[in-house]
Amino acid sequence: MQIDISSAQGTQIFKMITQENEFEPETFEALFHFCDLHKSVCFFDIGSNIGIFPLALSQYREIYKDEALESSANNTHPDFVIHAHEPLPMLKDISHRLMQDNNISYHLHTTAISDTKGTADFYVSAMSDSSNSLMEGFRPAKGTLKVNVETLDELYFHYLNNSAFDQVILKVDVETFEPQVLEGAKKILDEYRPVIICEILANRTERKLEPLFKGHEYNMYRYNGEFWVLEDNLFGDPNYQYRDWLFLPRELFSEEFLLCEPEYDTSMTFKFENPPNRNKFQVSKYLIRNGKRILQRIKNL
Repeated sequence: MQIDISSAQGTQIFKMITQENEFEPETFEALFHFCDLHKSVCFFDIGSNIGIFPLALSQYREIYKDEALESSANNTHPDFVIHAHEPLPMLKDISHRLMQDNNISYHLHTTAISDTKGTADFYVSAMSDSSNSLMEGFRPAKGTLKVNVETLDELYFHYLNNSAFDQVILKVDVETFEPQVLEGAKKILDEYRPVIICEILANRTERKLEPLFKGHEYNMYRYNGEFWVLEDNLFGDPNYQYRDWLFLPRELFSEEFLLCEPEYDTSMTFKFENPPNRNKFQVSKYLIRNGKRILQRIKNL
């Protein structure tokens, strides 16, 4: 399985992938495991950034759908639907280009997710494009956007009621705004019992999220570098290495369910190309337009 991320050049996720040739492998493995090819699945990606997880899951389902069909009891392809939410226009545009580059399609929305309906300020991080947030002060901001906000319950509760999915998966990575997202999804948590993967940043959201998950009867699992380990208390990784936790409805608990070993091969590579070289005409135009600024910088060295 290969994902072309060339169109994401300049983004934080692109930099991380090209440096390590992988990105949060434990999270991918868990998602592949719970994205059962024999079941109809709805995947919600809240804070999808460039859409790397929707791309991978879509490819996985497409590659192995025929093999899964051979062992299917009803001889039909189960539904697989993705709803991703990313409010930043630049990241949304990159996500659309990556869909085209990889011949993938999913539902991409610019509505931000919260615990209320209306509008809110979205803080564009001055540090990286992966730390934008609805939470004021989380990171130094270089600007704000006024965005529409909705709750997951308002958007999707009746949708799920009319769709009859076998499995619902919810991934939340919204830079310390996770408590508000999940507060606005209480009906979905109680009725449809999604598998949840949620980012937990150390000393940020634990006090709000732990009682929420326990109150909705979810078990909490931390990745320790090898396995997903059941924990009684919620705490973020102070080293920021393993930020995602896995939350499973208690009624789903079983050793087999926790193996997180996908049925099919999930080995994944990333394709990317260097930016095209500027020709002489382009370089000349650049020098003419920016010559004075370049000379000033040289003088200041």
